[in-house]
Amino acid sequence: MNIAVITGASSGLGAEFTRAVAEQNDVDEIWVVARRKERLEELAKECAPAHVRPVPMDLTDRKSFTELKKMLEEERANIQILINNAGYCSCGLFEDMSEKDIDMMIDLDIKAMTLVNRVCIPYMNKGSYAVIVGSVSSFVPVVGQAVYSAAKAYARFHGQALRAELKKKGINVMVLSPGNMDTEMNVRGGDGEKAGRLPYLSLKKITRTSLKQASAGKGFYTPGWFYKGYRIVSKIVPHAMMIKATEGMF
Repeated sequence: MNIAVITGASSGLGAEFTRAVAEQNDVDEIWVVARRKERLEELAKECAPAHVRPVPMDLTDRKSFTELKKMLEEERANIQILINNAGYCSCGLFEDMSEKDIDMMIDLDIKAMTLVNRVCIPYMNKGSYAVIVGSVSSFVPVVGQAVYSAAKAYARFHGQALRAELKKKGINVMVLSPGNMDTEMNVRGGDGEKAGRLPYLSLKKITRTSLKQASAGKGFYTPGWFYKGYRIVSKIVPHAMMIKATEGMF
């Protein structure tokens, strides 16, 4: 059975990725993974007639990965599309952060992302592709995001290494590094508006373009000209200067 697996699918970018994959209609099932079962069931109804299977799991619980692997084995699944999206962000000075928020970012943004790849990649074959959702916060260490930006830098390096490892098997891995989006973690008004000093991006455009880029073999995608420019500048200007220049922007 040919499937897509999308984590963090109960809202925001993950839910929009589900809608985008459903529009393509080129897999037998879309497995949507998140903790909130009701949200997943609502999403499945919305995406009909595409066959969306709710898979309620808490990816901070190691038992979830054993369960997911068992499901993949039983269904003899061939994962054509993997959207590794589940994550968490808490902003603020490190000394003011709760241990709970720190644990959540490390557990979801690093551990869960890594283990989802470890469980799913053996069920991917030539022509399959994976999208790892990172962030523009990975380009330069961000004041007020000491844990989150470090976690997303890990995701970026992890994705680039996996891409090199899997290329000979015909499996593509692309790291998506978006900026501000209208999600539960970062709510705003309408597409194209600005909150503070940074532009917001269209979830619909990001997801559809990401699928096209990843399926075409691209390894890195940063949506929006502002954030593309930021990525280029971050490669040229020393990080010490960039940290100072961008303080308070993110």
